[in-house]
Amino acid sequence: MNPRVSTVLCAVLVAIVPTAPAATLSELMRGAPPEDIVYAERAGERLTLHTFRPTTAAHGELRPAVIWIHGGAWVGGTTDGFMPLARYFAARGLVAFNITYRLAKPGAVTVADCVADCRSALRYVRAHAAALGLDPARIAVAGDSAGGHLAATLGTDTGPSHPDDAPDVSGRADALLLFNPIVDMTEADWIRYAVGGPALADKKNTPRPAAPEDIALARSLSPLFHVAPGQPPALLMHGRADRIVPLSQAELFADAYRVAGNRIDFTVVEGGVGHAFVIPGYKWPESVVVEAVRAADAFLASLGWLSGEPTLTVSSPPAWSVPAPAR
Repeated sequence: MNPRVSTVLCAVLVAIVPTAPAATLSELMRGAPPEDIVYAERAGERLTLHTFRPTTAAHGELRPAVIWIHGGAWVGGTTDGFMPLARYFAARGLVAFNITYRLAKPGAVTVADCVADCRSALRYVRAHAAALGLDPARIAVAGDSAGGHLAATLGTDTGPSHPDDAPDVSGRADALLLFNPIVDMTEADWIRYAVGGPALADKKNTPRPAAPEDIALARSLSPLFHVAPGQPPALLMHGRADRIVPLSQAELFADAYRVAGNRIDFTVVEGGVGHAFVIPGYKWPESVVVEAVRAADAFLASLGWLSGEPTLTVSSPPAWSVPAPAR
């Protein structure tokens, strides 16, 4: 084919690819319910993939996917906060999931179990890729805070797998979207969550775990200590004013990731923004959330997983209000 004709034809094809209309969080917060798929059952608890499929996918077309993992210090939190974001990325053409996992409980469920559950979810999605309409080689994981930690473990091969998992299905993500993640569980009080048991049950009065086996366990669950060459491209965003997870954790992780030769796009969010700035309706203005989501969209577009500009815009009037800080 004549090169000039080929160029014109490509331009025409790009022009006719349907693009999602502009979306607002006001619309996405009251969108349609997901399709629920049980990916595992653990100790009688059904673990669920809240699933949103793109409406623009052609029959047989395999789209990239994103799995959202909620935070809550591994002991709490719900999938509610990330429902609008899953809807948004489905509207942009991805297969989007918002997952449940067992929450840590002293003497019962551990952070290691949380990691294993999330890895099981990723393996389920990959093993059922054809039925779900997704490309098994283009699965991103995204998370905030403890959910960011869990997402990071799936990119750095940190922590255990569940014994029921199929060993021939990869449990590593193909891209990471990390928002103020905990990446070093040996620090501060995070080690209490890693060790669990009495240290988690009585955080105020129990001495901070410091035995060699406690440190070793915390390191085994810390993505920072498992960075290696060949790991997936990552977007890392952290608020400069974060008082929950220190910015230094993100800086150390970004440095280690770069030294290993991996791609990491690291952004420090300024303007007094602190923790959990990507959760709709939580503690930060809508404009802050929208900018974070648009950054994630642009990052996936840079990988060739999305086309066109981000379509998320700020609602008018705003989808929620944030109380003015006390003076």
